[in-house]
Amino acid sequence: MRREAHPCSALCSAPGICQIDTAPLSIEATFAGRHETFQYTKYTQVSKRLQCVKTIDSGQMAHTGGHIHSKEEQLFHFCEERCRNCGYFCSLPLGHTQQEHETSHGSMTQTRWAVDGADETCLELEGRRFSSNDEGGPMMCNLVCSSMGRHVHVDYCRTEENTPCEGAEIQHIETRMVPSPHKPKDAVIHGLYWRRMGFKDPYTRDEQANFTKCDAMCPDTEHSGTADTPGQSSYCILPMFHQPKNIHEPFEGSGYISNDGHSFECRNPVVLQQAFHVIFVIDRSISMTNEDRRPLADAPAADRIRQHADNRLGAVYSALYSFWSARHAAVTAGQQGGARHDGYSVVLFNQRTTNVLVNDFTSTPDQLLEIVLAEEPYGRTNFSEALKAARVVMEQHWNTERMPVMIFLSDGECLVEDEVIQDVCRSAVELGKPLSFHAVSFGNADLAGTLQRMAQLALEIQNNAPQDPLLPVVSVIPSSYATALDTARLAETFLGFAESLRKPRGSLIR
Repeated sequence: MRREAHPCSALCSAPGICQIDTAPLSIEATFAGRHETFQYTKYTQVSKRLQCVKTIDSGQMAHTGGHIHSKEEQLFHFCEERCRNCGYFCSLPLGHTQQEHETSHGSMTQTRWAVDGADETCLELEGRRFSSNDEGGPMMCNLVCSSMGRHVHVDYCRTEENTPCEGAEIQHIETRMVPSPHKPKDAVIHGLYWRRMGFKDPYTRDEQANFTKCDAMCPDTEHSGTADTPGQSSYCILPMFHQPKNIHEPFEGSGYISNDGHSFECRNPVVLQQAFHVIFVIDRSISMTNEDRRPLADAPAADRIRQHADNRLGAVYSALYSFWSARHAAVTAGQQGGARHDGYSVVLFNQRTTNVLVNDFTSTPDQLLEIVLAEEPYGRTNFSEALKAARVVMEQHWNTERMPVMIFLSDGECLVEDEVIQDVCRSAVELGKPLSFHAVSFGNADLAGTLQRMAQLALEIQNNAPQDPLLPVVSVIPSSYATALDTARLAETFLGFAESLRKPRGSLIR
């Protein structure tokens, strides 16, 4: 036993944190992600328990009362709460009355990236690429959102199983995402995410206001920039997770509403892009009376179409009407007397062909629908005659200012020699522009081999054709094959100028 008085050697035992180093600990670390490896500076924070300042009296084993690091009446301790992403401590006093915690934030070492999309999908931030399950150490809580611009955060779903997520600030993610793919996740807006964190949002008011807005972008290439000039994205002006706007609603000023319901203040790319001669080649043989495909129940004009054709042919007409309506709305939105620059031709076929419309520029979507509804299915199928008739229409109404597009819609139950489709495509190349050919199957997928082959041959010729030096590469529409399941988006699939763009969504999650 020590007889003389001496300082207590214990550490302060009062609730809270005695000291937080003002200078964060920085060390060089290595990031090893799916796409790249690089060095970065990792910032962490150190807290300390200070030594007790009390004295143990002579002849005593301990002092009275608890261990404290200061003799001041109002003993100061920091709050014990830590940011769950970076581990930094709250810089406010223990028991503070401020509802939110507050800190300076550091490296997000407790997190990993969750990216919505295929395994190889990545986000590019500050010249670095990050994919799902990559560690979050290179990012800092108070900087990462600025790097992402308009964005959402990924958080674990908080509703019970089979209960819908509700609220304007939440959107449930249907796919499973790593990390923890067994845990359902939501996309949440920036503000809600920080409220859930319990820490004060470290971003400026202007940034916070920007983060509430939709992240959809106009697809026009004029926003992409050049090698010398950086691009300037044009974003949707509506809030994040807004309900799709009706494309038929008038838009004041020079802006437009995209096919998927986003509002933009820039010029409509549909109006600015070059025009087309679109030749619709429609199978009206007896097999198109099968009822395994029908007009979509909630599609525009569905009731009117079902009265005439509640079958495969009706499904074709439903898809075409959606196509015509979307193109019409996109061209005329925000304009007085907007004119359609595309020419439409319609060739119906069975064992024979009928040109029901040739190079039309004036008919409305409803007028176009009435024209095709007057035609009924009957007879056998002859793809060769259909392609030859469509070729004649293309050649007779060739215009150097319009790209030729052929959309071939059938149940696929026919054979055709390769040379027939090749001749159509080569004719277009000889006339000056490669044909963009699209085959759409409305029948049994097992019988669609001919349609797939036609699209494949057309794409080969299109890819090998000389490129128009005046036409941007991004404006070329590659030939394709699709099924009836895709027809609700026919306008975007084939002439998708007004479909919005969006960078991959993702964020750091613990």
